[in-house]
Amino acid sequence: MAAERVLMTLVIFLLIANLWMLGRQLGLTISPRPPSPSYMEALMEEIWQKRLKDDPPLGTEVAPLRNLKGRRVVVVIERCTDCVVGKLKALLEAVKEKGLPKLVVVTGDEFEHAKRVLDSWKIEAEIVADTEGEVAKKLNAFFSPRIYIVEDGRILWKQEKLELIPSIIFSEVDR
Repeated sequence: MAAERVLMTLVIFLLIANLWMLGRQLGLTISPRPPSPSYMEALMEEIWQKRLKDDPPLGTEVAPLRNLKGRRVVVVIERCTDCVVGKLKALLEAVKEKGLPKLVVVTGDEFEHAKRVLDSWKIEAEIVADTEGEVAKKLNAFFSPRIYIVEDGRILWKQEKLELIPSIIFSEVDR
């Protein structure tokens, strides 16, 4: 009789445990508060914020961009490749719609290579060849492409998220 009770208790326990696991897989959890970001998400955000702290403050003059007159959209890319340049197509259209001067592309490539790639995509842009990485370093362009709005060589706005959304960027241009 005792063995039957132990066996019955074990079967009931296993049934409850299985139902509980099934409920978790189906997302049937009861939580008194909304879930907080995972440890990895919080860690990644902390690392991202530390990287952004190295950004130059708004208003900083970037000497190699000083000769760019008026308000300009500057895109810093590591290499001028079809993959990256393809993403710039939407940005270029938005620049044209706003009636801004040509897009400015700062690239780690030689001028001739960058011009060849941009021409193949029919992108009209001013090219700043930054083969030594001085401009990218001064701007803290730690991800690519990274966008800035510059006026007469001074930083007015800088991209802080990875999203490349022209409407957000141009809401800043209109300020």
